[in-house]
Amino acid sequence: MLKTIMINIATVLGFLIGVPFLFIFLLAMINRNTKAVIAKRFGINGQLIFGFLGVIIHEASHLIVALVFGHKIKTVRLIRRPTIDNPSLGYVNHTWQPRNLYQTIGNLFIGVAPIFGCCTTILFLARWLLPNIYNRLVTLTYQPLSITAVPAFQWGPMLLFILLTANICIGGFDLSSSDYRNSIQGLATTILLLISLTIVLSLIPIGTTVFAALYQAIKVIAVISTFNLLISAVLNLVFKLI
Repeated sequence: MLKTIMINIATVLGFLIGVPFLFIFLLAMINRNTKAVIAKRFGINGQLIFGFLGVIIHEASHLIVALVFGHKIKTVRLIRRPTIDNPSLGYVNHTWQPRNLYQTIGNLFIGVAPIFGCCTTILFLARWLLPNIYNRLVTLTYQPLSITAVPAFQWGPMLLFILLTANICIGGFDLSSSDYRNSIQGLATTILLLISLTIVLSLIPIGTTVFAALYQAIKVIAVISTFNLLISAVLNLVFKLI
C-alpha cells in the first residue's frame, strides 16, 4: 500500500504540477522572445499592435482568478500604452491574507492564469470558427494519434482564426517575473495539499475514478498546449524572418 501511495503521489505531482508548468514555461519563453523581436522591429508599441487582444485576456485572467480566490483588487488596467520607463502593457494589483490557506494557494493559479485563459479562448475560437478541426483536436485526447485526412474547412474562418490566435499568443502567453514570483508563493502550499489529497484518495475506492478523470484532464491540456506551442513557434520564426 505504501508503494502504491508513493507512486500515486509522484504521478499526481508530475501530471498536475510538472506537465502544466513545462508547457507554461515553454509558451511564456517563446512568446516573450517574440514580443522582444516585435519591439525591436516595430518599436515598443508594436507589442500592442500585434498582441492587444492577448494582453486584455492576460490581465482579465489574472483578475478573474484573483476574484475567485477572494483576493482584494486594488487597481486594474487591462491594457496600457508602454513607455521606456514603464514597459508594462497592463496590470492587476491585488492583496491577500497570508494566513488564509485558500487565498495563499490562489497565488499559484493567479500567476499562471493567463496561460489557461488564452488556451481556453483559443479553444473556443476553434470550436466557433473551425468546428471540424476542433472536433478532431478533441478526439485526439480520447484515442491514440492516427494519420487521417485533414478535416475540411473554409478559408475565411481559418484566416480569421489564425489572425485572432496569433494576436492572443503574442500578447497573452508571456508571463512576467512578477507572475512567476506570485505563483511561487502558492506553490509549496499547493504541493502539500495535493500530497494530502492523494494519500486520502489512495485509501478509498473512489480514488481510482478521480485519478482517471485527472489524467484525462491533463491529457486535454497537453493536446491544447502542444497546439498553441506550434502556433507560437511558427509566429516566433515568422517575426524573426521579417
